[in-house]
Amino acid sequence: MSTFTNNQKILITKAREATGKLFYSVISGAITPFEATKYFPKNVDDVSLKIAWHALLHFDADEEIRAKDFEYAQEQLKYIELLAKILSQGKELPANMLDVYENLSSGTVLPKTYNWWGKLTALFRFID
Repeated sequence: MSTFTNNQKILITKAREATGKLFYSVISGAITPFEATKYFPKNVDDVSLKIAWHALLHFDADEEIRAKDFEYAQEQLKYIELLAKILSQGKELPANMLDVYENLSSGTVLPKTYNWWGKLTALFRFID
C-alpha cells in the first residue's frame, strides 16, 4: 500500500472498517448477504476488499448448501467472521489469504457508483 497517498490510505481503511461492520450485520442476521452487496463500499480498489466482495457473493450464493450441510455452514461462517474481525479494524488481510486469492482477485470487479456516462459505458460493454 505504500504507493497510495494518505487520502487513499484513509479511504481504504475506512472502506475496510465499513466492510467488517457490514459482515457483522450479515452474521447477526440484521441484513441478508444480498442486502449487504447493496451497501458494499464502492469505488475503492483494494485486494482485501476484492476478497471480501468475492466471499460475500459466495456466502449469498451458498445459502441452500449451508441449510443442508451444517459443517459447511460452520466453516463458511467462521471464514466470514474472520474477515469481519480483520476488516473491521481497517487492516489488510494476511499474506496467506492474499496469496490464495491472488489469481481470483485480479479478475474480481468491485461495485462502482455509476453516473450517466458510466451506465452508458456499461451498457455498451454488455452489448459487445
